[in-house]
Amino acid sequence: MKKSIALSLLLTLSLPFGQAFAAEGPPTYRISGVDRYETSANISYEGWETSDVAVIATGQDFPDALSATPLAYKYDAPLLLTGTKSLSDSVKGELVDLEVSKVFLIGGAVAISANVENQLKELGITDITRIKGADRYETSVNIAKEVGPSEGIVVAAGQSFPDALSIAPVAAQLEAPILLTNKEGLPKSVAEYVDSLDSVSGSLVVGGEGVISNNVMTQLPNPERLSGKDRYETNSEIITYFADEGILDMDYPFIATGQDFPDALSASALAAGYYNGVILTDPKKPYPSTKATVKKYADLAEGYIIVGGEKALPTSVINELLK
Repeated sequence: MKKSIALSLLLTLSLPFGQAFAAEGPPTYRISGVDRYETSANISYEGWETSDVAVIATGQDFPDALSATPLAYKYDAPLLLTGTKSLSDSVKGELVDLEVSKVFLIGGAVAISANVENQLKELGITDITRIKGADRYETSVNIAKEVGPSEGIVVAAGQSFPDALSIAPVAAQLEAPILLTNKEGLPKSVAEYVDSLDSVSGSLVVGGEGVISNNVMTQLPNPERLSGKDRYETNSEIITYFADEGILDMDYPFIATGQDFPDALSASALAAGYYNGVILTDPKKPYPSTKATVKKYADLAEGYIIVGGEKALPTSVINELLK
């Protein structure tokens, strides 16, 4: 990785992508771009000076991308986003600047077309591994196989994105794969993979019974559930649990919108590298659970990293959250 978040905060005025806001408390530092693709490139710029490996996921839909963060963490690699048919100029530029020689593409040709592979080869990147499956569930299994053996697994809903995003930085730090599931039962590919595991001592299920039923719990080794009444309370429960366990430092928490997936997904790999979580907030008005979480760890925070532009997450909302 290139530089510490603390240094980024101190050098805000000299950096091209960040924007700081005056505040009575710890400073805030925003990483954004003109779109989700440039935002992902700028997040990478803040975290990595060079990287042999990059993980690239689609920025158009969430399922394939949700399990990618532990893979990026394994290789100390940024998680960049692409359109279905082509790489953005900002991402191309970042791949060149990083001197990337190997890329993992997440998802099949419907998610990321062969033209993206051709563009990577034009950049001189010929070591390309595509990880895909017949569906989002099998894709999560194949990513898990690439991540490698783990003492535990994480299971999240495959039909929505917030819970998987909330756990992604933690799963990465624990080197645990994120497996996706249906509400009523494990998909066949996931169930077979779980049955094949010898070393797994426990399973963490993220999300309430409204997204993952108790029937799924019966199919997992030593399951434990973390959930709340909505995406923001679930996010708070995850952050509180792992901060209190000492897994999350909470010195530079990341904050992203909970209404869309791209910004938080790109940030999750960088947040994991700095042993921090991603706090999801409603972009119109912070929920009480989110405000309570920020307040609980305010004494630990040396600064806050805001991910995404004003349209995604207005400064007024950030000020309301942090006041």
